[in-house]
Amino acid sequence: MDLVEELIEELRNDLEIKRARFSGKFLATVGDVCSRYGYGAVRLFLLGRQEPEAVTLLKILDKIESRNLPSELGTLIFKKLDAIRFTRSV
Repeated sequence: MDLVEELIEELRNDLEIKRARFSGKFLATVGDVCSRYGYGAVRLFLLGRQEPEAVTLLKILDKIESRNLPSELGTLIFKKLDAIRFTRSV
């Protein structure tokens, strides 16, 4: 299993992430920030937010950064988070 598959499984199995409610628009915005400016900008963007999902996204960002994944993969993970959370393992 590669790093991305491992991360996807970890995200799927995390109860806090499963229970969180994410706005599709908010996830797209976070993905766009990640794509354009990188992980530091995503962290800065999320730290100033009042939405409860921001805390969960910061947790996900920590998991992504700890694996040293390129920001392009982080962008995909943020934008596809709802699909990741609700699909079963194959």
